[in-house]
Amino acid sequence: MADAGFGDRRLPDGRVLRVCLDPAGSAISAIGRELGISRQGAGRVVAHLRERGYVTAVDSPTSDREKSVKVTVRGTECLRAQQRVTRAIDDQFRVELGPVGFSGLLALLDALDQGEQVRMRTYLQTSTSTAPETSDGPDADGT
Repeated sequence: MADAGFGDRRLPDGRVLRVCLDPAGSAISAIGRELGISRQGAGRVVAHLRERGYVTAVDSPTSDREKSVKVTVRGTECLRAQQRVTRAIDDQFRVELGPVGFSGLLALLDALDQGEQVRMRTYLQTSTSTAPETSDGPDADGT
């Protein structure tokens, strides 16, 4: 992703951007529910995305207390680059593992999915704390 101009991408970015693809935008509280974190934590994730130009946050047309988060052109470009990278990785694994091996890998990843959700939640809780961050965190899952 760095080669595509998105070296500043962090673990939850792709997931948050996908949640915000609705043309009406997404409420910060809805993003928090999707990520399994508090509204305040989701607000910090959104703030990081805004600082890097991936989303905008405007007053919600339906609630005085909410912001509507929308994906910017840069955010859309990031998602497209992520899709290209993901496809390239999938293609490489398909070639290296063959059809049976690749199917086995997918089954294993499906079986481990719950663990990934726990890892994502732990990462988000750590990265959205009020302590300053020292790194961009893990970047291995393509989100």
